[in-house]
Amino acid sequence: MKRRNCGISAVGWMMLTISGFLFAENWQTDYEKSGFLETPRYAETIKYCQRLDTASTSILFTSFGVTPLGRDLPLLIFDSDGNFTPEKQKQSGKALVMFIAGIHAGEIDGKDAGLMLLRDMVVDTKYVELMKNVTLLFIPIFNVDGHERFSPYNRFNQIGPKEMGWRVTAQNYNLNRDFSKADSPEMRAWLGLFQQWLPDLIVDIHVTDGADYQYAVTYGMEQHVGAIAEPVRKWNVETFLPMLKKGLEADGFPLGVYVIQRDEKEFMKGLSYGVASPRFSNGYGAIQNRPCILIETHMLKDYKTRVSATYQVFKNVLSIISEKDSVLKKAVSDGDAETAAIPAGTSIPLNFSVTSDSVFIEFKGFGYRKEFSEISGSDRVIWTERPVNYYMPFFTNVIPTARAEMPYAYLIPAELKPIVEILKLHGAKIDRLKTEQKLKVASYKFSNVSWQSMPSEGRHPVSFSTAKTSFDKNFPAGTFVVLMNQRTNRIVTHLLEPEAVDSFVKWGFFDGLFEQKEYGEPYVLEDTARKMLAENPELKRDFERKIENNPKFAADPLQRLFFFFDRSPFHDEQLNVYPISKVMKPVELNIEASEK
Repeated sequence: MKRRNCGISAVGWMMLTISGFLFAENWQTDYEKSGFLETPRYAETIKYCQRLDTASTSILFTSFGVTPLGRDLPLLIFDSDGNFTPEKQKQSGKALVMFIAGIHAGEIDGKDAGLMLLRDMVVDTKYVELMKNVTLLFIPIFNVDGHERFSPYNRFNQIGPKEMGWRVTAQNYNLNRDFSKADSPEMRAWLGLFQQWLPDLIVDIHVTDGADYQYAVTYGMEQHVGAIAEPVRKWNVETFLPMLKKGLEADGFPLGVYVIQRDEKEFMKGLSYGVASPRFSNGYGAIQNRPCILIETHMLKDYKTRVSATYQVFKNVLSIISEKDSVLKKAVSDGDAETAAIPAGTSIPLNFSVTSDSVFIEFKGFGYRKEFSEISGSDRVIWTERPVNYYMPFFTNVIPTARAEMPYAYLIPAELKPIVEILKLHGAKIDRLKTEQKLKVASYKFSNVSWQSMPSEGRHPVSFSTAKTSFDKNFPAGTFVVLMNQRTNRIVTHLLEPEAVDSFVKWGFFDGLFEQKEYGEPYVLEDTARKMLAENPELKRDFERKIENNPKFAADPLQRLFFFFDRSPFHDEQLNVYPISKVMKPVELNIEASEK
């Protein structure tokens, strides 16, 4: 990491320090200079980051990757003792916090708030006590290429800034849908950064859409039992969130829960809040045993209000971690240990749904009314400016909708190395079999396979039914082995278990499994079918039952013929069979040194 000089001379620095007014004027951010109405472009942001680097030995400006359009992904590291490498930071014993801004580049409040806070700390020496026990990684713009698709028309619902970036990357990826599948170069770079540093807490800054309400800032953070390691959940619920709410209330920004309306046209039917899947930042943090808070400032608050609220969020987070650094680090360490020690055979929840159970909460909203719209042909909602403190149903109780048994190890064929590379990006340690080994394993067979008609994040997600299978098999030397004794057990399970909402299978990484590659000609199958029916009375009964019970099958000549091909010795034994196997019980595996 190379330090950069912004070209200010020693005489220039002396002049700045002599004149307080000149000093303050020169250190105003572009956002402040615009009267709190504009956010700077990428080049101006980088220049300001470089100035902060030059101004203080506590700040290092660097990058952690390159975008598809060749732009550096910027990173500011703040450590009062100059611990600018992962190794030195870990040795320091300080808590490590990461702030992410601009993952959706139109929602850019975090960039301007973060630059002001760093300036206030290193130039005006405010809040220096907050950094005594904390190292900060600040990403001012994550979606850099999207940031430079600048326009006043990029956020229809949002008030300010005058111009802003675009939601997705140059390759049309939504980075806050890409944490688990990691298709984008930007996300792969971030995963490398995450694994190098392993921050203790993450703050991800957004601007919401949805209903109108009084809160300038709302949050999402995992609090459900079973969806996150218990020590981390307790930190979120018992320590962090109460302190954050209290601090923001004192600063004039009451913190609301980031919620979804049960009925967009009838606010009083209640609000819901479930479990975020690993494609999202807060869901990903949860299964990596890390507290991750999603901050959503409100779209209809002016830009100055939103940036000010974000500034106070950042300040309060650092204040909490500075005071409770040892508590946080222990929660994270215990969460890693708990996850690594999950016994083989344990039932792990993969997906959750919100139930019909509710509690009543107070929610600071606005009045509204409904009236018929001749444009849409239905009722429309009109929000008023009258503050209303609602006492309303809140649906946050969840139940698992899919589960899987944690294996002793997963076995991945050598030809699936691209999958292994993604697992390694997520921090999993991968071994390989030294020699061929016969093992009793479990896996899955798929049926009722169908694809989503419209693409999502450049893919067509697939749905299916699964049936468990078990068998003995000889696994060749070179087979990848993922021992499930790691801090990454949860993310590995969520990627490799087909039923998980963000599994490799559901995102389409295994679509080739569902393609039949060999066929029987109908005129040949006609003779084969007659012979099979004559030789196998049970098969004849199965065929007749299927004709009777399945009209679609009965009406399709090819399906009727291929009923026999699929039951002949010529069928493809690997069709619709998951190639990744699970060793369910501890067994001695002849493995090579771990690949990291």
